[in-house]
Amino acid sequence: MTERLNRWLLVFAGVYLFVLPTNAATFVRSVAFAAGGILALVVWLRSRMPGAAPIPFSGPSILVPLALWVAWSWLSLAWSIDPRYSLDQLETEIVYSLAVMLIFHVAARDAASVRTLMATALASLGILAALAVAMQIAWGTWIPGRFHYGVGAWSTWLVLASPLLICLAAPAPLGFGGGRARLALAALLVVLVLATARLTGNRMVWIALAVTVAAVTIAAGIRWHRRPWRGRKAAAIALVVLLGACVIGFVDSVVDRADIAYQGNESPEETLANDPRIALWEDVAKRIGERPWTGYGFGRKILARELSRELGNPLLVHAHNLFASQGLQTGLPGLAFFTVMLAGLALRFLRYLRSPDDTLALAGLIGLAIVVGFVAKSQTDDFLFHSNAKEFWALAAMLLGFGCRRERELSAGVAPAAEPPPVPRPSRPESA
Repeated sequence: MTERLNRWLLVFAGVYLFVLPTNAATFVRSVAFAAGGILALVVWLRSRMPGAAPIPFSGPSILVPLALWVAWSWLSLAWSIDPRYSLDQLETEIVYSLAVMLIFHVAARDAASVRTLMATALASLGILAALAVAMQIAWGTWIPGRFHYGVGAWSTWLVLASPLLICLAAPAPLGFGGGRARLALAALLVVLVLATARLTGNRMVWIALAVTVAAVTIAAGIRWHRRPWRGRKAAAIALVVLLGACVIGFVDSVVDRADIAYQGNESPEETLANDPRIALWEDVAKRIGERPWTGYGFGRKILARELSRELGNPLLVHAHNLFASQGLQTGLPGLAFFTVMLAGLALRFLRYLRSPDDTLALAGLIGLAIVVGFVAKSQTDDFLFHSNAKEFWALAAMLLGFGCRRERELSAGVAPAAEPPPVPRPSRPESA
């Protein structure tokens, strides 16, 4: 019975993850979310019955700051300047996010389940990215609001999903084992990521992608620097190409923004120096200083009318920075709880990365890249909101759920999967 419940939970979690980046399947997403939540709760309760193996959770270093952040956010209803709006946002951004965490933490029961979920996310990425490119080719313009939630949400999904590409080249049981076909698929997905990142016109996506690539390279280099492998030169070339593409994409986006938004009246350097978010952040800092201990109430747009009116810009309706947004909503205590929670999440993935077990280390590498990339992307906007928030929590909870189980197996003396032997380097013929 439990095995059947686990299979159905994996199905609904996969469907939810597949349709999460698109606004064209809201009914399917709602059904998958509801069914997945019920099944996750049932599976978790059954795991607490006598004789069953309880599902391990992440421990106090993550759960305590998470609980404090959630409790303080709910407490902000007592002083919110718009309690009705705060209550609505608490439901969608806190309650629903906690349900998503439970679904994916419980669903990630083994490496095969995680591999299935990662494959589903990559399939969604490929199909939706190909759809965006097809729109551009067929209509001469991409309409991001039709299927992709807009340029900001889509560019953030690119950053969140890109670390999952590692699994295509990584060995089993968590990865797909590499090989020419899978590496070719990874290359195609990288091209689609870069192409649709350029379609968004977003500047920060290039910095976030570059930071993600750099984080993966440094972390993997430190963890596996003694492991001989014959693809070192090809990987180095790919790394240079990826970072070069990010630099070119950023410069091109900056120039394009200057031409479109300012009709060529400002140079690209001036558009960066005169970015309206600079004045916004100054205003936000002043407002945080006026209510440092409480904030104004939970909800990203709690001061939307005030900010847009004072700055004369209808687009500046929230703090446009992940941490400033938390400070504005819930004050310095809420910001502190949230920051400690993120730090605990990153440190947990770092602990996985340092494990002698390669499978656990791979989960840590992917998780650390997701956290680093999301934080980098959210420095000029706040994407802990709606679909992007659920995607972040889903992927993080999935890797945490697997990591907790893997650590339990290792501490119980269950032998990890045997590491593959070093790949012999082909001998080179002596030069004449």
